[in-house]
Amino acid sequence: MFESRVFMTKMDDRGFIRTVVKPGSVIELKDAQENTEAVIRISGGSNFPILVNLTEIKYISKEARDHFSMRGRKPNVICIAMVVNKPVSMIVGNFFLGLNKPTVPTKLFVSEKSAEKWIMEEFGK
Repeated sequence: MFESRVFMTKMDDRGFIRTVVKPGSVIELKDAQENTEAVIRISGGSNFPILVNLTEIKYISKEARDHFSMRGRKPNVICIAMVVNKPVSMIVGNFFLGLNKPTVPTKLFVSEKSAEKWIMEEFGK
């Protein structure tokens, strides 16, 4: 398990990475980069799905969104399931998908159960 100022990240029992944004977090580029490094360490460098719970996010900077879109870098991520449930997290999620156009399959969900189901069905995890 990795814990930073804004994230808690771990490998799920089913073989995918689970990241939870801490309540009221403002995510800057350095936070995004730090979590990316943690995800790579946790995964052992293998390819994996990631489930990100954004339900408690307050704000994410453009630089952090750009970083998470994975453009210009090898992601080791095969898909991103983003869980949202508040207007602000829905805005962040839609903003991320609409403007940043991630380089891997990415989908918004309103529950972790539906996100987990998508990962398991679509990516065999």
